[in-house]
This record gives sequence, C-alpha cells and structure tokens, in this order.
Amino acid sequence: MLFIFFFAILGGKFSYTEAWGAVGHSIIVRLAQDQLTNATADWLQSLVPWHFRGNLSAMASWADSIIHENSNPTGFINWEWSKKLHYINVPDGSCIYQVDRDCENNTCIDGAIRNYTERLEKNLDLAQQQEALYFLVHFVGDIHQPFHTALKSDYGGNTIKVRFMNGRVTSLHSLWDSGIIQYRIQTDFQSNVNKYYEYIHQLMLREPILNSDDDIQEWIRENLKLVCNQLYFDGNNQTMDVTKTHNLNETYYMRSRPIIEKHLALAGRRLGTILNRIAQARARQFLLSTSLSPVVYILIAVGSVIIMLIVTLVVFLCIRNRKKR
Repeated sequence: MLFIFFFAILGGKFSYTEAWGAVGHSIIVRLAQDQLTNATADWLQSLVPWHFRGNLSAMASWADSIIHENSNPTGFINWEWSKKLHYINVPDGSCIYQVDRDCENNTCIDGAIRNYTERLEKNLDLAQQQEALYFLVHFVGDIHQPFHTALKSDYGGNTIKVRFMNGRVTSLHSLWDSGIIQYRIQTDFQSNVNKYYEYIHQLMLREPILNSDDDIQEWIRENLKLVCNQLYFDGNNQTMDVTKTHNLNETYYMRSRPIIEKHLALAGRRLGTILNRIAQARARQFLLSTSLSPVVYILIAVGSVIIMLIVTLVVFLCIRNRKKR
C-alpha cells in the first residue's frame, strides 16, 4: 500500500479512494520537510526506509495503513489499539475540549502527539524511533482536519451521509478527508498533485507565525469553533444530521475549500517546527550525555597536578643523584 501512496505522490492518476487521504497527509509532510534544518533532515533520513531515499512523505499514511485489513491483512489486528489515537470526540452541545473527559489516559490525538514527541526526544532504538516518527507526522496531519476533533454522536461526521457535486454518497468526514481535495486538484490543477503542492506551499509561506503554533490544545479549540459554527451547516445553512443524505454543492465547496487549504498549510509549518525542535532537543541531550560533570573536570585537574609534581620530584632526585656521583 505504501508503494501505491508513493506512486501517487509522484504524480500518478487518482480515483476516489483512500489514496486521496494519503495525498493530503503527504502534502503536509512535504511542506514540513521543506523547512527542516540540515541536521534534522540527516537524522530523519536515517529513520526512513532506504528505498524512499529520505522521502518521509512516503510514510505519511503508515498510521492509517496498519489499522485496515485491506492494507495490512495479516497484522491489522495488532494495531487496533491505535485507532483511538487518531481523533477526539466531544459531547454534542459542548464544543469544548476537556482533557480529563475527552482524552482519558491520554488516549486521543492530543495525548498521542505529546507522547510521540517525547519519545522521539529520547535515545530509543531504531524501531521505536521509526514508529514514533510515523505516528507523529500522521497525527499532526489528522489534528488539522477539523472533523478529527468533532462530535461524539456522529463519530466526527462519519455517520452523516452527503452527496457532493451530484457524485456518489459518502460521509461528511470522508468528504473533508479527501473528496474536496480531489475535486480541487482535478478541477483547478489538471489532476497534478505536484502543482497543488506548490500552491499550498505558497500559502504556507504567506501564513503569519502565530503564538498558537506550538499549542496543541489551541489547535483543537480552533477546530471545534469551526465544527460547531460552520462545518455542520450545508449550503443553505441547514444543520446536517444522520437522518438523511445531504446534497452539497458549489456554495459548500467554496466555503470549505479555503479552510482545508489553510489547515494543510498550517499543519505543514507546525510539523516542520516540531521536527526541528525535536532534533535540537536530541542534540542537547547528546551533548549532555557526552559532557563531563564539573567534579570529573576537577578530578582530572587535580590528577594532572599530582602527576606533574611526581614527574618534577623524579627529575629532581635524578639530578641530585648525578651530582653526588
């Protein structure tokens, strides 16, 4: 499956499948890689399978591929525990994220990002570093898709059925994951993902640096504000629910597309910042682990003085003995 994702990133033709979700994630990771320092890039290259030649975006959807039977038929059951790490669902009518209520035992996307960031800062073995990295780059992407922090009753829009631009019926969540991005690329970028990436890259460069760029809970608050005030309303400003299939047209598309593209750009910039910060933390830890404590320096200095005194004494005794002769 990962080879399919990689082919898609390089500009293959697409159909309306899970691969479009992978394109969104891949764009985010490509944006992040464009901001990496040389030291960060060198470290991350050591964690990417050699055949991807340092292209971390090829692993951007690993966290999705491992939990589905069609992409991981012999091992998906071993990763079912990670499904809850992809999202946060808050009670209907709340629109407020409460850690104790909505992320019990840190089992949610907020806790996952913090956990895998901390793990990458540690000196873990290669396999554990790779797992932490692949989860982190994916979850930073997920948390910028507003329906990954949405309402519990409809599982983040997954049970709300919509028909977009008179196409086939899908879920509101899936439309935001991939459908709108697919339509945008096919309509305005001749189905060329690389052209779309360049467009999002320019958006990222124009986005101002925000105080909230390193505040995960602020990202969640931003999402919930959008979800509760805008995203559940169709083109006629009618609330969408699970009772029927909702037809979404150009009005909904034009209102939603700028949000998606801004969030792709924000996710890329924020992920790049996180990865550079982790690399800096690892470098500091390495320096501390290889540096000697002040006590050791004192002992070395004292030892050097003692050796010099002994050498001086030996030389003095040798000279005195020669004179006696």
